[in-house]
Amino acid sequence: MKGYGEITKQIRISKGYTQKHVAAHFLTQGAYSKFENNNTDITFASMHGIVNQLGITFEEFFYIQNGYQYSKRDDIIIQFFRLPYNNEIVLYRLKEKCRLYLKEAREDQQIIHISTILDGLIILAKAGDLEQARAIVEPVWQDLSKYNQLFVADLYMLNAILFLFPLPTVLQIKQFALRHIALYKNFRHVSRLKINISMNITLLLIQDKKYSKAQKEISNAISLCKTENDFILLGICYVRKGICLNHLGQAGGKWILKGKNILMALEQFMLLQLVEQEIKQY
Repeated sequence: MKGYGEITKQIRISKGYTQKHVAAHFLTQGAYSKFENNNTDITFASMHGIVNQLGITFEEFFYIQNGYQYSKRDDIIIQFFRLPYNNEIVLYRLKEKCRLYLKEAREDQQIIHISTILDGLIILAKAGDLEQARAIVEPVWQDLSKYNQLFVADLYMLNAILFLFPLPTVLQIKQFALRHIALYKNFRHVSRLKINISMNITLLLIQDKKYSKAQKEISNAISLCKTENDFILLGICYVRKGICLNHLGQAGGKWILKGKNILMALEQFMLLQLVEQEIKQY
């Protein structure tokens, strides 16, 4: 892997910037030249300024440094964020990535937590044993509940285990999570996280036959989906709205059809099968 200075030089030259332009206000040109040649380290404040001068983010900088791909750790976290449904094959693949990474970095608590959650989700996908899955992930919730502040990855972990707990515990976790999500009001990915939390809680409320509360919860998720132009999740939300309305004695069929049509148009055939199962079940 190339050093920070070498990558900085590569980006600077590709943009046609001079050393003076990039180093301005942060380092002398001599100190900057030594940095580019990997002959000296610089402070984080200087590095932050240089990255801004280059017009990129730290995420992009590290992506380039890693040969235009995410590091093993970042790849695990990003795939975990994107887990769309309880697909056993996808879960096993990600679990194997965790295992290989943890052989090299045994003390990475965040990846250990993700690996534990995957164990619980695999049990659920393979055997449908909710109690066993809940017992596996319970220590993760116990650890997260002690944190003074939850960060984005922690919030995604909470969302992943939300549906494994009894409804009173879920509502407690929801309030705990939303207090921390509020700090990330304008941070990317957070709106999708709020959608997922509402969708998970809606399903639990439907399972508990609390259709009026589920309808209010899914309406919130629908508004967020429209704001974020997240049409895949919008399709699922429409189906769940239809299920709620049917149980409330209202016309839910048109919403179910609308949701299914969205998923069909987007060729989300696996998700379409899953919502068909929900329709039959509820």
